[in-house]
Amino acid sequence: MQLDDERSLLLARVASLYYDQSKSQQEIAEEVGVSRSAISRFLTEARDKGIVEIIVHYPWRTSPELEQKLISIFNLKAAKVLVRENKSYEEMLQGLGILAARYLNNILHDGMTLGISWGTALYQMIRAMPMRDLPGVEVVQLIGATGSEGVPTDGPILAQLLSNRLGGFCRYLHAPLIVENEAGREILLQDRNIRETFARAARADVALVGIGSTNSDLYSLLRAGYVDETEAQRIRTAGAVGDICAQHYSLTGQWLDIDINRRTIGIDLEILSKIQTVIGVAGSSRKGAAIYGALRGGHLDVLITDDQAAQKILALSYSL
Repeated sequence: MQLDDERSLLLARVASLYYDQSKSQQEIAEEVGVSRSAISRFLTEARDKGIVEIIVHYPWRTSPELEQKLISIFNLKAAKVLVRENKSYEEMLQGLGILAARYLNNILHDGMTLGISWGTALYQMIRAMPMRDLPGVEVVQLIGATGSEGVPTDGPILAQLLSNRLGGFCRYLHAPLIVENEAGREILLQDRNIRETFARAARADVALVGIGSTNSDLYSLLRAGYVDETEAQRIRTAGAVGDICAQHYSLTGQWLDIDINRRTIGIDLEILSKIQTVIGVAGSSRKGAAIYGALRGGHLDVLITDDQAAQKILALSYSL
């Protein structure tokens, strides 16, 4: 009986380190004093024995009709459209995260390089990802960010969470998101770590990106304090409709030569275009124009969205 109790305590400790403290399998192995492969077995055993309970929330139904229209019009590899019905914005983001996790999990293999930007939908995707043991997977941070504690949707935190979930390793972009001026950006881009990270990003197999909005209540850069409302209005006046990796573009999908774009530390659309599969995750009709701009510019290969956004996207495509 004592041996069983000791085993259960060990499994509970490993599960707590992994799920509660978000430590990687390698870090747990070193702390507990066992092999990395043993940690993967312990986590599976903990679930099988009910020591840790994993609650899986399945997404609601999808719309194959809307998916096929988006694929056909924008020449996408795939599209997943969640039927939102009366669900809240937060519940919709959880559903999108589950769909994105399912798609990513199906194409994952050891040795892949994944780039990730930031956003709540991507955070929900990581939460929905099953645990994998892929030590050869590299996760690369695509945009600078503050990495503030308690902001789980920030770039460096998402990169670390995803690498932990997959059992891989992470390459951080040690840089702020936005600098004071264009000259400061050019100086910062001479940093060896930043240049090497961007070089790795250009060789990524998959990029995971959020799609922003300039609506005040959804605009992540505004809410995070990187721009104020006056600056946000200048961006809207310039014709910006949203952002991929925090860079703005027009409704026709063109990169805009505006101040914030010249001050942003992140991969540009030229680098993004070299990545074989770019998965964009965003929803709601209020983001429809931003998503449309990303699709019109050919910046996405796979779209994970909801039916309200899809209807707005299709309406825009029919009107232009």
